[in-house]
This record gives sequence, structure tokens and C-alpha cells, in this order.
Amino acid sequence: MDNSDDSYTHAWATPIGAGLAGCLGGVVLVVAAVVVAGDPAGSVLMGVAGILLLALGAYTLLVRPRLAISSDPSPALIIRTLRGPRSYPRERIERIRVLSIRRVGRRVGQLEIDVLDDEAAASPSRREGMGPRDDTRLVVLSRWDLGTDLPTVVDALREAGFVVDEG
Repeated sequence: MDNSDDSYTHAWATPIGAGLAGCLGGVVLVVAAVVVAGDPAGSVLMGVAGILLLALGAYTLLVRPRLAISSDPSPALIIRTLRGPRSYPRERIERIRVLSIRRVGRRVGQLEIDVLDDEAAASPSRREGMGPRDDTRLVVLSRWDLGTDLPTVVDALREAGFVVDEG
């Protein structure tokens, strides 16, 4: 399934190969669970793991692109979920920041985007030095979600005119 759109200047998603590998691995585990029916505990564990892996693979194939920048008529972020794409113009984005976390002996990054809820009033300007408002929704994207390194995404966001904090 290709959910690409020509109005995106940049778009990021989990690689299609990863989604297909997840689906294939899930099918293999479900089939293996049926084959080893003589071992009930192993069969249940493999069946549950297979269903979860199949769901993850399907999710990565359905939610494409996960993050995109649209320039029609003004720059906006498009964030896709299972409910569909949501567009957030610059005034509906409270904060974008890169968070670096130490995990298992190495640093991994996450992109955090605070967006205003639909019923919230748009911010007239960014509030420097203050945390996010109470009526925001946090979207966290990792390298897995974006399919590329975070510096590449951050550079494209800054080029489009979005303010990105380094955290």
C-alpha cells in the first residue's frame, strides 16, 4: 500500500522491507505454533509472538509516511496514525525537540513533538523557557518510525522553518 502524496516536500517512514519482514516472521511463527501443537506452552508462546509480530509489520506498512512536511499553502507537519493523517500548521506546534537517551551502553535519539489539541487555542508565539501547555498532545518518534537518522529529519524541519530544540 502506497500512501505517498506529491504535496510532501519530505516524508519519513519505517522501511517497507522491515514491515514485510515483520509480517513474514509473524506468519512463520503462527505456522510453527500449529506445527508444534504437541507442546502446548511453546505453541501458545509462538502463537502470541507471531500475532504480535504480524500486527507490528502490518502497522508499519499501513502508517506510511509516519511524518511528513507539507508546503501547501504554508509549512505544516503531517503525522499519520492508524486513524489517518493529521496536519499541524506551525502555529499548532508548541515544541519540537530532540531527546538523547542512554540505552544499553549507547545513545539513542527520539524526536518529541508537542502539538495542540483540536479544541485548544493556537499559541500567538512560542513561550521561551517554559514547558508545554496542558492542552498539548505529545508525539514521540524514533529512528524506527522515521527510517533514517534524526539529524537528517531535524535538518529538514529547520529548513522548512520549524524551530527544533536540542535536548
